[in-house]
Amino acid sequence: MARDYRPVDREQEFLLPPSMADWLPDDHLVWFVIAVVGRLDTSAFHATAKRGGVGRRGYDPEMLLTLFVYAMAHGVSSSRRIERLCLTDVAFRIICAQDIPDHTVLARFRQRHEAALTDLLTESLVLAAELGMVSLGVVAFDGTKIAANASKDANRTEAHLRKLAEKFVEETAQTDAADDARFGADRRGDEPPPDLRDRTRRGERITAALEQIQSRRDAAEQAGEGRAEIARAYDAAVARPHPWRGPAARRGPGRGGPSTPGPGASHSGVPLGGLARPDAIRRRAPPVGESSGAAGGSQQGPAGPRRL
Repeated sequence: MARDYRPVDREQEFLLPPSMADWLPDDHLVWFVIAVVGRLDTSAFHATAKRGGVGRRGYDPEMLLTLFVYAMAHGVSSSRRIERLCLTDVAFRIICAQDIPDHTVLARFRQRHEAALTDLLTESLVLAAELGMVSLGVVAFDGTKIAANASKDANRTEAHLRKLAEKFVEETAQTDAADDARFGADRRGDEPPPDLRDRTRRGERITAALEQIQSRRDAAEQAGEGRAEIARAYDAAVARPHPWRGPAARRGPGRGGPSTPGPGASHSGVPLGGLARPDAIRRRAPPVGESSGAAGGSQQGPAGPRRL
């Protein structure tokens, strides 16, 4: 076994080959999707595009369409996830040529060209089936396989593929709406806090967070030790023998045990400090022959009952 690990040098100048054509092998799906979109009729997108004016240039509609086709092929039905993959996934980076569109750009493109987008997504699936592609990534979400001889039943196949394209567009719209409500229209949702975006101070912030975590753990441990000490003291006090708890006390008076303490005294002979016994506050019933003091009642003396 080797003595050490392989080096991890994130400061190297070339993490990937200089040419994007060398980033992925020729048989990768992304090259097929790019070639398919390049042969589709995308004039519906260009007809509404505004060019020739001043301002920042817009994104190529064919590039955006390619992103949606490749996203559909991999079950990615979220504009925010597409934007995120353009940052982290090599195939998505190749499609956008590392010019990453914001998720709001993708969402507006889907909204403005929903009908044309659905048609071209369907066309890309039909063309893949015609070329003998058993599946386009993970397309056929419902488990239906696209046969190589699908042209024998073209009408039924195209209807099924259109349903897949419509389902994808609908799910993407629902996901985007839910994410907008959750994160806000302009936020992607996975951005770090502002104080963690600066690389120069990120280490300091992480160190401070680790110290706070350890401080809370130490405080909790000390509090637990304090509660344990109180519990041990209580158990010791309960287990300590007392005169009224010993065997002689259980035998009672006349059997070799101590007599019952009198009123106003504790078991140790110390007065109870004026605490009233429960039977001392009970009202004594009058003896026979005395008046109960109730107005409008009757009295009974030695000679028998007498009505007032």
